[in-house]
Amino acid sequence: MYSTSHFHSTTHEVLCISSGRARLCFGGEDNPEKVEIEVAKGDVIVVPAGVAHRLLQDLDGGFEMVGSYPKGRNWDMCYGREDEGSKIEEIKNLPWFGKDPIYGDEGPALEVHDR
Repeated sequence: MYSTSHFHSTTHEVLCISSGRARLCFGGEDNPEKVEIEVAKGDVIVVPAGVAHRLLQDLDGGFEMVGSYPKGRNWDMCYGREDEGSKIEEIKNLPWFGKDPIYGDEGPALEVHDR
């Protein structure tokens, strides 16, 4: 994960922690509702398109994760700049996952989703 806040406007993302521990920030540093969490090997995080995220701290050294995206989707990099307005507007048109990225036909990613 990058140490600069960024988000994707073209796809949702699934992060699977494969090694180590880290502190991550979701929602952007200036957002009073941001979420800062500690993650560790085995954790899986679903990041909806448009949600800023970044690495705050690699806690043990050797933090690694794998990012994946729904089939047929390509990711882009956005930073919340004024010139990204049209990209941000299109996020609302993205379809949600057709299958839960971990459990398949059923799972928590399909149970609750407020748009």
